[in-house]
Amino acid sequence: MIAAGSIPRATSRSEVLMIRHTLQRFSVFACLAGAVACADSIPTAPSPDASLAVQGSQDRLGAWFNPAAAAVLALPRTVFADNDEKAGKLVFGVEDASAIADVRATLARLGIPSADYSVEVTPPIHPMATLRDRFRPTQAGSQIHFFLYVCTMGFNVSHSGGRSFITNSHCTQRQGGVEGTQYFQPLSSVDPTVIATEADDPEYFRGGVCPLGAKCRYSDASRALYSADVPSVQGEILRTSGPNNGDLNVAGVFTITSQDTETTSFPIGMVVNKVGRTTGWTQGEVTRTCVHTGVFGSNTVLLCQTFVSDPGGAAVVGGGDSGSGVFSIRGRDHVRLLGILWGGSGSTTFVFSPLKSIQDELGAVTATR
Repeated sequence: MIAAGSIPRATSRSEVLMIRHTLQRFSVFACLAGAVACADSIPTAPSPDASLAVQGSQDRLGAWFNPAAAAVLALPRTVFADNDEKAGKLVFGVEDASAIADVRATLARLGIPSADYSVEVTPPIHPMATLRDRFRPTQAGSQIHFFLYVCTMGFNVSHSGGRSFITNSHCTQRQGGVEGTQYFQPLSSVDPTVIATEADDPEYFRGGVCPLGAKCRYSDASRALYSADVPSVQGEILRTSGPNNGDLNVAGVFTITSQDTETTSFPIGMVVNKVGRTTGWTQGEVTRTCVHTGVFGSNTVLLCQTFVSDPGGAAVVGGGDSGSGVFSIRGRDHVRLLGILWGGSGSTTFVFSPLKSIQDELGAVTATR
């Protein structure tokens, strides 16, 4: 065998050619026998110039990103800032097109060329809280807990007795009369803080217009006085994504811009809404108005109540929705407060007490901002 690197001295041209041929065959055989090693030696990386160009672009965008993100996200109606490596640009999200000009002006002041960024209109991003989660400050439409049960916080109010929320009389330890029911939000096992204590729940009366053997009121409503160290938001009701779709995720708020303190008989066909911890935002039409209503399994009669159903038969109420504020929508997310839900017939009809009757029994309240 001929050792590599020790080619013998040729005595003729034919011998030299034979030796070269032998070495070439040996070299090919060695490469085939160790194919992986041979393949690894073939360069596959981008050319040095291309690699440096990509790296330089990323370094430039990376240096701009933090100051640009801080400046843009300080502007109103901005949603996100991203150093998008795939696009090779800084990308900024805004809620609507009217915010784009401010973003561009801010980036220009930072010296960032327009070719190195883009601005996209994108929906705002909300935390995915549900109506059964903890809210601080507390919010109308969320779950409250008392004794062994859960209900819905109807609406926060200003009252001569202090900062309070309104829920149902039957969402107390004893319906009618004040025994100091304590409330938690969302559950005492989640947060043991007493957020409020029952302060007003008139006794039910007998005689007069009340049927024989029954006890009556005009509203199933009570007032709870907030603990001094628990913050609350007045003038808002939590909003989900849409009516009658079963969604419990919070997508925003309704703003209470007015309250109806005069009406006890609502027009048949009027569209009204509620937000409750069990069925979320539901909507229906008034089907009966100023109805004297017996409460199943009791001798309680609630006078001059309103029935609401969805014409399509959708579920509009469930256990735990008791206490939900009832309202009409006046435009976009502005609403007019009408009363408080306390009961239902199956899942397709809910019943509410008018706000006028609530004020007649609990005193004047202000639920608007």
